[in-house]
Amino acid sequence: MTSQILQALSFVGIAVTVGWLVSIGRKLEILDNLQETTAKIKHNVKVVSDFLIKNAANFNHTELQNYSPIRLTEDGERFIATLGFDKIFTENQKDFFDCIAHDAPVLKYDVETAAIKSIHILSEKPYMNFLKVYLYNNPSRSLDNVAPTLGIYVRDRYLAEHPEIKE
Repeated sequence: MTSQILQALSFVGIAVTVGWLVSIGRKLEILDNLQETTAKIKHNVKVVSDFLIKNAANFNHTELQNYSPIRLTEDGERFIATLGFDKIFTENQKDFFDCIAHDAPVLKYDVETAAIKSIHILSEKPYMNFLKVYLYNNPSRSLDNVAPTLGIYVRDRYLAEHPEIKE
């Protein structure tokens, strides 16, 4: 009788263990699906973000030359110096470069897009408050038409430190 009870308990124990392992397997499968879905969402957000950055072509033509590649004009260089962005950039270069590196750019085009995006992303940092003051006092300007000028400045500095990005 005791051996039958022990045998019954071992069958119950095995059944519970198998059930528990199946339950854990399902949870791991759900986690795998979540990781896959999150990766797809992350990719789609990057595509949309890059599209919005590149299609906001309302940059100031007096500050940027629309050649290939886009370059700062003398007015653009003056604007950056007058705004004080050159100093802000120097003091916070790591943040801007980290923002670009997060996109893992392979081409100069990728760096340019990420550099312009970095202006938008970092605009909420306290050290960028000067920009909000400028935009408030210059209602004809907006973050959308200032970011390309500042982003090209950042792009040029990034590419100067990353000669491995050749194309």
